[in-house]
Amino acid sequence: MVLFSVIAGYIGWRRATKPIYRRTYVEPDPPEGMTRREYDRKIRARRKRWRLVITFFYAVMGAIGGIVFLLLLARR
Repeated sequence: MVLFSVIAGYIGWRRATKPIYRRTYVEPDPPEGMTRREYDRKIRARRKRWRLVITFFYAVMGAIGGIVFLLLLARR
């Protein structure tokens, strides 16, 4: 179960890390009174917080998958 959780958490971390520094082709203008650099830092900080949430959910789903796997093995 722990192995499934660690592997799923790693996959979640990798998938959530990719878009942190990626910029879109058509960039929205930053809000008034904020420079482009400040706006980009704010966006990156928000994406990093989401990375932790996504990793947590992947790890929980991996643990659930591990439990199901163990139950299927025990059933045989």
